[in-house]
Amino acid sequence: MSSKIKTRNLKTESRHLFFMNVIVCLVVSFGLWVAALKGFLPVSANDINHFGLKNILFLNVFFAGGVVFFMYYLEKYSVVISGLYEKILINFLSILYTFVILSFINLIIFRSLGRLVIDGILSGGIFVLMSILDAINQKITHNPKRYRRPKLLILASDEKNFFRMKRVKYGTLNAYESWYENIDSMSSEELVDFIDNNLDNYDALCILDGLNEFEYNTAVKAAVQKNKDLYIVPNMIDVGKTNASLVRFDDVLTMYMPKNYISRFDFFLKRFVDIFVSLIGVVIAAIPMIVIALAIKLTSPGPVFYKQERLTKNKKKFYIYKFRTMIPDAEKLTGPKFAEKDDPRITKVGKILRACRLDELPQLLNILKGDMSLVGPRPERPVFVEEFEKEIDDYDYRFAVKAGLTSLSHVYGRYSTYIHDRTYYDLFYITNYSFFLDLRIILLTSKTMFMKSAAEGEDDFKKKTVSEAKEEVNAK
Repeated sequence: MSSKIKTRNLKTESRHLFFMNVIVCLVVSFGLWVAALKGFLPVSANDINHFGLKNILFLNVFFAGGVVFFMYYLEKYSVVISGLYEKILINFLSILYTFVILSFINLIIFRSLGRLVIDGILSGGIFVLMSILDAINQKITHNPKRYRRPKLLILASDEKNFFRMKRVKYGTLNAYESWYENIDSMSSEELVDFIDNNLDNYDALCILDGLNEFEYNTAVKAAVQKNKDLYIVPNMIDVGKTNASLVRFDDVLTMYMPKNYISRFDFFLKRFVDIFVSLIGVVIAAIPMIVIALAIKLTSPGPVFYKQERLTKNKKKFYIYKFRTMIPDAEKLTGPKFAEKDDPRITKVGKILRACRLDELPQLLNILKGDMSLVGPRPERPVFVEEFEKEIDDYDYRFAVKAGLTSLSHVYGRYSTYIHDRTYYDLFYITNYSFFLDLRIILLTSKTMFMKSAAEGEDDFKKKTVSEAKEEVNAK
């Protein structure tokens, strides 16, 4: 008799994965220490004696801790991670960053080839063992004979959100079996009946922005009462509340939301990091940029570089530099428009550059000039800004800081992410700005460069009209 199929618990899976990764790192670290103790490593006895076995064990554990630290901040343990490829990519990047940092420390302090060999073996051992266990874990948790995906109900009540309901549904397929429902035409009684009769069949609820106060309160209250996981897409004004902290006025519980303020020190530190990193970036990227320039020149007529007017802090105009990824005069017939999925204007080399975000490398020069920062809202064209200001409340606020080479919307979105959602990300970044948030975004950018989905252009969700999307939703 077959065992009962269980519903996956995403939070528990993430916690188990974290502890499993910690154990793998510690086992490999301790195993190498034992190997050093027994003389099995290709390291001279002088190197081992120079460090001492205790120090070797300490450095091994320190290496393991660095790997886990980077995996955490590269969001390996997110409940909506895309799949095995992303996990293995995070494994690789986390180990690479830890190896580079400890190799630099070794070069400055120890200058030991033996320690470099040990770190190399550590890197290989942790990566291989962790990736194998990740694959096994994925095979078990995604076995439909043993587990089913939890069910997610997506609610929205605004026609513009038909597209976004689909994005949520198809963007979470690895984690959830999702269903979306338009409640715009429901009366108050029908909404209450619908939630009472249907929410028990789901494990989680996602509420998109646009619900009125009654709809929002009814949905949230039901999710809390029925103990369901709850996801909320905030209204634009609610994004500014994300930095709230708990205080009290006498015995009254109060949420404190400080005014958005970036200090002079933060600006100075941000600019210092911009100059330092972009200078190093230009040196490191010099040869790859030459190769890219040659590839563009040899495979497509037209200039290598492309410049375009954009807006940065306080709507100051500047020219952004990019490697050309489209045919010359791509907008001559169509006028200004966003890139589309499988856009015929994009060249063969351009597809590769966009997939890895390498077309953005010349913007290191914009950063050195002071037009841009490493991290900040992506710069938009004046023609689009005029349009967005009419459609999106508080859109102007994204110009409170310099435009950035990368951004929160860059790492969590893609080329085709809706401007409303990109603006949400930008306002969240400005509201919650910190130096450490910048570092986290830079880390996540390195992962995004190898994620194909992040480089996709406008897709069929965006090309369909509201009426076409509505017919599809109603026919589900």
